[in-house]
Amino acid sequence: MQPEQPPSQPSAGPERHAWMLQNLRAAVGRACSSDLAPHREDLVQAALVRVLEHERRGEQNQVRTASYLWRVAFSVIADEQRRRRAEELRSRRSTVEEQSGQHGTTPLPELGVGIRNCLGGLAEPRRVAVVLHLEGFRAEEASRVLHWDVKRVQNLTYRGLADLRRCLEVKGLVP
Repeated sequence: MQPEQPPSQPSAGPERHAWMLQNLRAAVGRACSSDLAPHREDLVQAALVRVLEHERRGEQNQVRTASYLWRVAFSVIADEQRRRRAEELRSRRSTVEEQSGQHGTTPLPELGVGIRNCLGGLAEPRRVAVVLHLEGFRAEEASRVLHWDVKRVQNLTYRGLADLRRCLEVKGLVP
């Protein structure tokens, strides 16, 4: 649900900047989760920088619609959520490595090749669900992207990960 575009979008100057900020603040305010709430203004600024960089590169002369600004704001929020999840995962991994005494271990290149090969052997729906899961998408996000029911995504992910583990074990590549 996006706000209607003002009848006459300002074409340049401070009015245009204020119009963009107003739309970006509304979008971030609407889509921002409670854990990101303290960082709303930072997210608005990141979205504004993205828009201005886009214009500076000349990909388009000018942002013409409020819906474009909303898409940019949602994209910035999604990027921040993915970054935070990845950071949390890295933190958990380093804690586990410290506790197990495996400082600085890195997965073997063979493991990456094995994962790719095993993913290629999965049925298409399972492969898609597992790849999105491995990329950091939650079931709800994958459901929106794929236009599938959340339960279907969860089931395909669960079964696909089990298939992936079995395939890796058969290849002797237990992570």
